[in-house]
Amino acid sequence: MLEGRRASRFDARRRLYSSVFGEERCFVIELKNISFAYESSREGESQLRHVDLKVEKGELVILAGRSGCGKTTLTRVLNGLCPQFYPGELTGSYLLDGQDALKIPIHQLGTMVGSVFQDPRSQFFTTNTTDEIVLGMENIPLERSVMQQRVKAVCSQMNIERLLDRRIFLLSSGEKQLIAIASVCAMEPKVIVMDEPSANLDSGAMVRLGALLYRLKEAGHTILLSEHRFHYVRDSFDRLVFMENGEISSIYSRSEALSLTGAQLTAMGLRPFEPPSFQAGGAFHPKPEDTLQASRISCMLDGRQILENVTFSAQSGRILAIAGPNGAGKSTLCRTITGLYRSMGTVQINGEYLKRKRRTQKSFFVQQDADYQLYAPTAVDEFLIGKKESPGLRQAALARLYEMGLEPFAGRHPASLSGGQKQRLLLALAAESGRELLVFDEPTSGLDGYNMRLTVKLLQRLSSEGKCLLLITHDMDLVAETADCVLYMEQGKLRYHRNVLRDL
Repeated sequence: MLEGRRASRFDARRRLYSSVFGEERCFVIELKNISFAYESSREGESQLRHVDLKVEKGELVILAGRSGCGKTTLTRVLNGLCPQFYPGELTGSYLLDGQDALKIPIHQLGTMVGSVFQDPRSQFFTTNTTDEIVLGMENIPLERSVMQQRVKAVCSQMNIERLLDRRIFLLSSGEKQLIAIASVCAMEPKVIVMDEPSANLDSGAMVRLGALLYRLKEAGHTILLSEHRFHYVRDSFDRLVFMENGEISSIYSRSEALSLTGAQLTAMGLRPFEPPSFQAGGAFHPKPEDTLQASRISCMLDGRQILENVTFSAQSGRILAIAGPNGAGKSTLCRTITGLYRSMGTVQINGEYLKRKRRTQKSFFVQQDADYQLYAPTAVDEFLIGKKESPGLRQAALARLYEMGLEPFAGRHPASLSGGQKQRLLLALAAESGRELLVFDEPTSGLDGYNMRLTVKLLQRLSSEGKCLLLITHDMDLVAETADCVLYMEQGKLRYHRNVLRDL
């Protein structure tokens, strides 16, 4: 079994190889003793501690580790957002292509280091998809003909021509993510830093993203990928940097990382490298007593038909996964079911036809973007909104936080939590809501292997308690672990509704 090497040992070995073979290493990124603490951090708490890392031209490096380990903060140091946008104390040395990156103006650094954020909305500056892809190239600047060629090339490689000249904020989350990726890749910066770029992508889009990253890597671009899902770059990554508590714990070569056993990956809180899969069985047959019954649901947004005559049902004590490509209408369907969108058709819950307002009262919808649903000054206070506080209520809230590994953050402001921690907080709130119909939109999109397993346990417990659960997901690991049946959608229509086969 090949074990991971400490970062210092890795660099020492590389220097030895260079001296023996006379090989000149071309390091684009050189971090030495980098530490960073956010201005808002509690006393003594540092998000990065003594990070040493060198990355060569043309390398694809995965930054891995549990949620909150410092991966996102490291990407923010690399692209200059820490400390220029996120105030805090930064110490150490950071050389980018031989230059002191800490002295490069942020507007210039942005042309050298392209960034894809966890939340693509936070990096959009226009409302039109084509304008957004072009904008970064205009700031370089490039000739109009070159920009047109790059837009055509990157959209073809990613199969997103259909998204051109669309209103960005009417796209699905996965489609927004594709536009953000295209806008950065079209710039062709020397270094590309991506934070969870596959979080909301369907399996086909992930494959195309992996192929695009491989082409960029072969062309000499350096890529750092903060990621929990590895299978789409399984054949192209060069090293895996494993982080714990703001430090680089180990660095694995590709062969070493692929040699890690399932037990080792589980202990590290990581997901497997193999692509997930599940086996669909026979057709699902609805019953008159099904908890949720939706009939001929249709919906139009901005003059476009998003849903067309979708009919399905779901049962209490069973988990229904809703799958399909980005933009298929999955989230829109669930927003109409829970009363958040107007639609044609009817919805019954427990045999009662319900209008929109009543459906919002009977259901709990966990959105992809947690910031829309977190309002309180602390995590524990989220459970107390609209309720008369009592010692028992606060203890129940702490128990839910403990179940999702969030008890240490009970007194923290939700905005200060990582993306994965916010997601788990919303899952805990849904579990405590008492609603019978619980709908989760990409509940594991930003979760590492350890926290995904916590989520699986929570969903299985809620199902065993008789809740009716709907999971919108591209995460086939989650489907394989939890789903009793799968509803598959394409272009706003239901393609099939089948049971999931389980090993006996």
